Amino acid sequence: MTTRAQRRERRRTRRRTATAALRVGLAFGAVAITGLALSSAAYTDRANLNLGGAGIGFDGRFDIGVVLPDGTVEQADGPTGYDWIVAGAEELVPGHSVTTEIPVFNNTERLAADTTVSVVLRNGDGTVAPGVPNITSFLRFSAVDDAGTTLFTDATWDQAHASLGALEVRGAAALAQGDAYVAGQVDSARTVTLTIAYRDDPGVEDYNGGQAALAVRFDAASERP
Repeated sequence: MTTRAQRRERRRTRRRTATAALRVGLAFGAVAITGLALSSAAYTDRANLNLGGAGIGFDGRFDIGVVLPDGTVEQADGPTGYDWIVAGAEELVPGHSVTTEIPVFNNTERLAADTTVSVVLRNGDGTVAPGVPNITSFLRFSAVDDAGTTLFTDATWDQAHASLGALEVRGAAALAQGDAYVAGQVDSARTVTLTIAYRDDPGVEDYNGGQAALAVRFDAASERP
């Protein structure tokens, strides 16, 4: 006959056995996972692409320049500009005009130059010096290019602005400051003929001895040909 004490002892034995079996199962599972991590392997490879070869970006220098009357290159890109001589400018009086030709060229081997020309005031308002009458309001400006295209006619200084279109790529090595100018590809240069007329308007007599401080500015933006 089985006593109550014997039945309790058998139940305790079964619980211990189940617990031990569960612990063995967990230990076995951990060993199996570790063994898998140590034995797995994969082939690897990579491909590296150097974008643009040596690098991304234009490796030259975008540049325009002008040609001086002696046939040499002038960059004219300093903050004070370049003193362009205009024949007869010092003798300009009301009712007369002066004209000058300005060759501008694209000095960039592989980029075109979308170029504009403008008349601008120096010293903020065109005044030459304190006490010197400023005749800017009496001046009118006209310009044509070497193809005969009218750029502006009888314009006040603030209206004297026009596009020269795209100067084509030079197609040859860039020229340095002071180099003898050598023409590049066709249409890589333009010549602007600028005429400055001094109007003989009422009141001009009050500006006797007057002058104006002016400049011509060429602006260019790079453009892929």
